[in-house]
Amino acid sequence: MPQFQYTVMDPSGRESRGTLDSDSLAAAASSLREQGYLIVDLSAGADDSSASLLGRITALLNVGTHLPITTRDRVFLLRQLALMLRNGLTIFQALDVSLDQSRKVQMVRVIREMSEWIQSGHSLSSALKQQRRIFSAITISLVESAEASGELDQALSRAAESLERRQELRRQLITSLTYPTVVVLTSIAVATFLVWKVIPKFAAFLSRRGIKLPWSTQLLVDFSGYVARYGTPIALGLLLLVAIVVVTFMTPRGRKVLDAILLRILVVGHLLRVAEMVRFCRTMSILLSSGVTLLESLQITSRMATNRSYRTCFESAASQILEGRDLASSIRHPVIPHAVSHIVAVGEQTGSLSEVLQDLGQFYEKEMQASIKKMAALVEPVMILIIGGMVGFVYFAFFQAVFQLAAGGR
Repeated sequence: MPQFQYTVMDPSGRESRGTLDSDSLAAAASSLREQGYLIVDLSAGADDSSASLLGRITALLNVGTHLPITTRDRVFLLRQLALMLRNGLTIFQALDVSLDQSRKVQMVRVIREMSEWIQSGHSLSSALKQQRRIFSAITISLVESAEASGELDQALSRAAESLERRQELRRQLITSLTYPTVVVLTSIAVATFLVWKVIPKFAAFLSRRGIKLPWSTQLLVDFSGYVARYGTPIALGLLLLVAIVVVTFMTPRGRKVLDAILLRILVVGHLLRVAEMVRFCRTMSILLSSGVTLLESLQITSRMATNRSYRTCFESAASQILEGRDLASSIRHPVIPHAVSHIVAVGEQTGSLSEVLQDLGQFYEKEMQASIKKMAALVEPVMILIIGGMVGFVYFAFFQAVFQLAAGGR
């Protein structure tokens, strides 16, 4: 019978090690749990070389277990913990079940470290803080606030919902910008191919016939020759310029300038503004409804803002809240629509600020979807016009030369 080495903890938190004979790894784990132990580590014994070798081969073949932790993994863990806590399991039992069901190596390590941290007498929020690179500030704050009120399962569900909404927002933004990017890159590739390969051969063919080139064809030939002659220096210069721009925008001041420029771009700027408002309203609503203070909610929201202009606005608002001002007056800023501050003021006066922010979040979410459709409807004909005009001019130059060749031949 195969032998397995284990490291377990008893309910008092005392760790022990040993070996266990069992039919399989799953059976060994089940046996240890029935005895009330929390499994820290369980593996094939050193004397079971075939099982150990098989385990290593399986681990190598199962590439998915070594992939990084995704947002989907975080959402699944939070929802799973919320469900088990809602049905009466303790946080230790919930983490133990999650540990058993996790397949990714990194997620197993994270859950195990959280369990060990809680076993040592710390809270769940403290365990989450030890994993800041995995769990966001909003998740930690929601859990920390709920530990005092006893609504931990609801806080975990809200944290999962917040993650899902952020992921969906990001997906919509990426999707809306993917099509224009692909079209622009395709246009550049087509133009490069025509100028570099097609036009020079066509010009050489006409010159051998001794035909005077029409103005359109001559323009293409001259442009093609210029690119062929100076193409390498131009390409290197452009690469250098791009590198300088990228390095510049990687600095805090450069990134702030870039974010300000992005907000002024037609259509794209409006889309980014709406996305930031969705993120602000949704995050503030979830945090405030969970009992997080207004100041802390603003501080968390400012860290989650992707655009530096909005981050500066929220940081300034947090400072003003600290001085005793209300939220409505604190968020009066060029990047915040005037209507928002007025509506927020009503929410503060009626004591329904979280509900008002939730309604604003829904409004801006619909506005963002409409903006995406509007941008797609605007970009598509513009891109078709650009590509069609470029290819059409090449065809015009080509056929004008062909007709002139035919006329000269007669």
